[in-house]
Amino acid sequence: MTASSFDLSYGITSLSLTTGQTGSVLPTIVRTVSSQTGFEVDYNVALFDYKTVATMSFMQYATSSLGQMPISRVSMGASYHFVRVNGQRVLLENGVEGKVWGISPAVEVTLGLNKLSINDPGNPGYNFTAALVDVLPRLLLEIPMSSSFLLLIRGGYMFSLTNSGSLFNIKYGGSTINVGFRLTTL
Repeated sequence: MTASSFDLSYGITSLSLTTGQTGSVLPTIVRTVSSQTGFEVDYNVALFDYKTVATMSFMQYATSSLGQMPISRVSMGASYHFVRVNGQRVLLENGVEGKVWGISPAVEVTLGLNKLSINDPGNPGYNFTAALVDVLPRLLLEIPMSSSFLLLIRGGYMFSLTNSGSLFNIKYGGSTINVGFRLTTL
C-alpha cells in the first residue's frame, strides 16, 4: 500500500566551499557559505510494506554570506523509517480500519543537482556559478501533531561528488538543519 504527502521546511546551512584552478601552484581558496533562509519543498510517496518513503525535493537558499540565491538544489532520494511510516492503515481486531501514528525516526539519503551562485562582496574577482552533483544523508524525526500534520526535524551533511568543469576544482561540504511540516493525504 502507498500514500503521498508534501513537506515544507525552513532551514539553515553552513558549507565549506573550496575552489582552485586545475594544475595551478596557487593555493586553493576556502570560503564558508552560511545561510539562514533555506526553504525545501518535497513530494513523498510512502511504501508502507518496506517502511520506506521515496522523495523528490527542491531546496532554495535565498540569501547567504556570499550573495543572493547561493544554493538551488533538485534531488531524489529515499528514507528508511526504523519504527514505522506514519499514516499506515491497519485493520484492527474488531474489523475497523485505523491509521498508525507515532514518533518515527528515520535515515534519509538524497542525490541532487546543486547550482551554486557565489558572489563574494569582500573579493570582487571571486564570482562564479557552478553545477555539481551532491549527496545529502540526513537523520529525520517525524512527530505527529494531528491526523494529517507531522512536525519534521532533519539534520545532515551535504557534500559534492563532482567538480564543475576542467578549468577549476570546486567542491563543498557542510551541515544542514531543517524544521518543517508534512501534510499527508487521507
